[in-house]
Amino acid sequence: MLKTKLLALFVVALTATAPLRATTRATDYPGSVTMLMELPSVRSDLGLGRDQAAKLNDLGRELKSRSQSLLKVRSSETSGLTTDQRLFALIDGNNAQALALLSPVQFARFSEIQNQILGYSMLVSPQIQKQLRCTNSQSASIEALRIRGLEFVSEMNRSFGSGVISHKNRVEILRDYRNRQAEEMKLLLSPAQRKAFAALCGKPLAKS
Repeated sequence: MLKTKLLALFVVALTATAPLRATTRATDYPGSVTMLMELPSVRSDLGLGRDQAAKLNDLGRELKSRSQSLLKVRSSETSGLTTDQRLFALIDGNNAQALALLSPVQFARFSEIQNQILGYSMLVSPQIQKQLRCTNSQSASIEALRIRGLEFVSEMNRSFGSGVISHKNRVEILRDYRNRQAEEMKLLLSPAQRKAFAALCGKPLAKS
């Protein structure tokens, strides 16, 4: 239940009309770092101080407000390429600010927590692929799944932006899709690689 709830928080906002392969890129942080750190169990595990928490709260409010505004911009007002670029810049910048608040020990633990929560969806991360020693064939298959996922997200975001589906429906649909996508990625790994990935998740996050 906790993992399902957390996955819903990691839906990356994209609205693309240009070819997604040309406007997107794989990242070691495929979701919102700030939204993950909003969870009480994560804050407690990381031992975040009052000042850190306050700054993360500010970053979270900014991200939610600006991303919602970008999603609702009509395609006639800005190109899909421009929207993609603005959203990635927003998310990447917000993630960088959040990660900069962590100590080296907190940063290392955060990486484990992120792996736990996103599960095999983290295979899109170039760093994770390197650590698991993925073959060229595996990386190509992961990339194909990643692009297909972005196209699905883009379609759902357009439906949300035009009022066809609600924000709640959008999150539920994307959460279910991410769960299925993670299972597809898992099947690409050998037993040894799955064991190695489990080691990258560290100790289990306490249930909240």
